[in-house]
Amino acid sequence: MFKSRLATLSLSVLLAACGGGGGGGSGGDEAAPPVAQGSVPVEPCPVGDLSNTAVPAINALRSVAQVCGGNSFSAVGAVSWDARLAEAARAHSTDMAANNFFSHTGSQASTLGGRVTAAGYAWTVVAENLAAGPGDLSVALSGWMNSPGHCQNLMLATVTQVGLACVRRQGGGQTPYWTMVLARP
Repeated sequence: MFKSRLATLSLSVLLAACGGGGGGGSGGDEAAPPVAQGSVPVEPCPVGDLSNTAVPAINALRSVAQVCGGNSFSAVGAVSWDARLAEAARAHSTDMAANNFFSHTGSQASTLGGRVTAAGYAWTVVAENLAAGPGDLSVALSGWMNSPGHCQNLMLATVTQVGLACVRRQGGGQTPYWTMVLARP
């Protein structure tokens, strides 16, 4: 049994941003080749095409009322996949896997908003969920739904798009690092 570590950005970051956004994208993490940051090779987790599997699973959770800690949330609207958010998520998971750390702040002091902006997404609302340890999407989502702050992020009515990535160091038995980015342009 693995011990999962979870972190959350409990309150979404709300900032005004100019420009538009939107649009979806597809392409799953499994198609990406191994990436090396420094001398540590990393690879996508063997979890399938998240662009096709994550959105229905996330929307199933959002489509019914949830209790996150002591707070009740009504069902909220569906989110769509955005490739730019997935890229921001992949970059952060790659950083965590390659540099063996677990934090919302990147190894070069990157922030959630900075990573999302660098991926080309002009956002007005952004939130992030992290997990280290779960080997598949359903376990990661279950862990997030059982964590009040993560659950609240998943149930934000103000977000409309999502991107998700899972990256680990190359080789079996390595810790999967999950990053979910929820946002609205």
